[in-house]
Amino acid sequence: MSNVSTLPKRSLVDSMAAKYDMEPAAFVSAIKATVIKGDCSNEQFAAFLMVAKEYDLNPLTKEIYAFPDRGGITPIVSIDGWMNLINSHPQFDGMEFADTHGDDGKLYSVECRMFRKDRARPVSVIEYMSECSRQTDPWKKWPNRMLRHKAAIQCARYAFGFSGIMEPDEYERMFDVTPRSSMADRLGGARQAETGFSSANVEAEIATATTTEHTVPPATTEAEHQSEPAELPLVPLESSAGVEEGPAQSPRVGLSSDDRELLRFYVEELDAERADFAIEEVRIRFWKGKAVEKGSAIAIAAGAITDAHRKRVNAEITIEECARLCREACR
Repeated sequence: MSNVSTLPKRSLVDSMAAKYDMEPAAFVSAIKATVIKGDCSNEQFAAFLMVAKEYDLNPLTKEIYAFPDRGGITPIVSIDGWMNLINSHPQFDGMEFADTHGDDGKLYSVECRMFRKDRARPVSVIEYMSECSRQTDPWKKWPNRMLRHKAAIQCARYAFGFSGIMEPDEYERMFDVTPRSSMADRLGGARQAETGFSSANVEAEIATATTTEHTVPPATTEAEHQSEPAELPLVPLESSAGVEEGPAQSPRVGLSSDDRELLRFYVEELDAERADFAIEEVRIRFWKGKAVEKGSAIAIAAGAITDAHRKRVNAEITIEECARLCREACR
């Protein structure tokens, strides 16, 4: 039998640069100079690229940009990027807006109704001017337009489960409320988001794009990959604790009383949130630093709980069914 040669996997930087028909070095320079606001490390840069790739957004046209923050990076999606996400979703089937005005004639609220091809009823979200308006130039100049944007973006999150990304006004608003932590934590530190990419080769990969000699970054062997601690990826199938998500299953053997208590706290945290992007934030914040081993009984149970809540948010199952699946996972 003849030997079959295997081509080396294209790096993240190379694949993104090729998509926009650019040389890797020029692509890295352009993104760092125009899209990322502030100095960023190679890991922060790679994390940003993975978010852009995951959502298929073009950083060169400012559909997505980023702010380095506390060792991580916060991806910001412009209104053009959000409209791209909505219109390119395979299940998107149109949206409608309904304005409500007060007795003074001023806009009181905007309702967005978003239709999916696979559902009989639309997803509806109402945003109120009294809750959303801020003393910033965009809100002073274009309050009606800003409120419509808020309604569309929030409705898209409910309808399609977009998570891990923010819109500009939301990012600025976080400074007015509480210090940011969950988004920075999500994108900070080591990551393992796809086969052939690990934190060990991020710096080598980007350095390769900015040098004249093209060398292959060191590969991570299967044994090394298995021995690494569970890390936070940028795909929605794992948490920062390596929690695996999948369909809820029958009660698993191996859960200790402490495990069950921890899972019950997790259920309570998720029950308090009603939007899919909030569920993502709770999941990351809750499991950070808990050293849950990937593939363990508690990791599988937590994944089943998260999956159940996502289905509840997307109206695929009832609240009662979600509670039942959570109880089963906690046994």
